[in-house]
Amino acid sequence: MKRRIGFIGCYSHDVILMLTRAMASMGKKVLLRDCNRHHTLRASLPIPEDMETKLTVLEYDGFWFTEKGTESAVTEAFDFELVDLGMEGAQADIVSCGELIVITDILLHHIRRLERIQIPKEKVKICVMRDSYEEVCKNEQEIQNFLQSFPDKKVFYLPIDVRDVKNRYVCETLHEYNIGKASYEMQDMIYRLAKGFCPEFSEKEIRRCIKHRERRRYR
Repeated sequence: MKRRIGFIGCYSHDVILMLTRAMASMGKKVLLRDCNRHHTLRASLPIPEDMETKLTVLEYDGFWFTEKGTESAVTEAFDFELVDLGMEGAQADIVSCGELIVITDILLHHIRRLERIQIPKEKVKICVMRDSYEEVCKNEQEIQNFLQSFPDKKVFYLPIDVRDVKNRYVCETLHEYNIGKASYEMQDMIYRLAKGFCPEFSEKEIRRCIKHRERRRYR
């Protein structure tokens, strides 16, 4: 049965692409759906300009991409559908996801924008706090109130790291999503998320498959 996972927030495209690479490395069929009005995912893939007139779903580097709602018969052919909802996802798209991952930095104007979205709190399973430290978040009451509003979430804190900043830009310019070049904290999170979505594999197997795939691709 296909799992539809929605990503709400900002600075999420590199996480989505690296997680897709990890899951594809385990033999999963993954469809990316870009519902973000800024279309950062599209900018991170070598998409032909006439895709809208010629293609509904584009295959690229072991996974698939679409910007449109596709028929259920098409999407059911995939194991996972990862949906980038951005900061202003349509309510119908948000509700259609079985589980949600919230990704944001700790700037309060971003936190407040996310609080204005009608996010089904019980569907949020992961919160990723970027460019932040756990002790800083714990000392800011508004951030704590935001995180505590999601009853079933696990929180990952990703301190700012030049490797992750570079990866974020490289996605949009060179279309590369090299997990091995990310920070230790980012790599650890990607491996753990992949393990959560592919429980039939051990984390050791996932790490080995991803490293083998990336060595082969970047030789």
